[in-house]
Amino acid sequence: MIDVLQNFRLDGKTALVIGGGPGIGSSVARAYAQVGANVVVSARSGERMEALAKSIRSDGGNAIGVGSDASRKDDLEQLVDLARKEYGPIHVLFFNAYVGPVPIDADLFSTTDEHFEACFNLNMLTPFRLAKMLVPEMKKQGYGSIINLLTCAAFTPIAPQIAYGSTKSGLHMLTRYLAKVVGPDVRANCICPGSTSSDGITRPAFAEHVAKNAIARTGHADEVIGAAVLLASPASSYTTGQVIFCEGGRVSTIA
Repeated sequence: MIDVLQNFRLDGKTALVIGGGPGIGSSVARAYAQVGANVVVSARSGERMEALAKSIRSDGGNAIGVGSDASRKDDLEQLVDLARKEYGPIHVLFFNAYVGPVPIDADLFSTTDEHFEACFNLNMLTPFRLAKMLVPEMKKQGYGSIINLLTCAAFTPIAPQIAYGSTKSGLHMLTRYLAKVVGPDVRANCICPGSTSSDGITRPAFAEHVAKNAIARTGHADEVIGAAVLLASPASSYTTGQVIFCEGGRVSTIA
């Protein structure tokens, strides 16, 4: 008989969490440590990441925090090398770094070339670079899970988020391509959160959008943990190329 709870454990595995700032990234890093993973968490602020890792260690987990610019290929290579030196092979990639939305009241055609290029570089090219770095060793060890974070604007137009939404939509298809070619030992999936915050409080700029959700409130970052642990763990061993929506019903209910 299957031990259901044990199937959600990540004991002996190493998880690389990129984009570990306040909110979803830090919540998932803590969760992975709680279910037994060695966690390497990164963001641009090295001090903030080390403080997060120190907090995880004080709770009995294994973690290191690293300052790294995910838009730079050399930074990514150094980060992956450091993770391997500290904990060995990497089994789980949770990619949460992104160039995000512009102000909700901006004009769609005010989007600059520079913003579009920055969105493409970080939201699509970076996760592809990481897959090229990590998939060979994941295949060699017979276990790998790639989890990329999307946005509701990847599935339904939310003006003026043309650069953010289009490149995240591209990340969705990129993930499906990966799922097709990296199996059977490596899986690639997405999570699509809606409006979330580290405290669950609705910000005024998003109140109109949140009110249209089936669950008409802002999500708490911790409410993405279940999907993140599921997709990282053996509990989802037959799941790849999929999207788990943790967005309060926004995509299916937005007008």
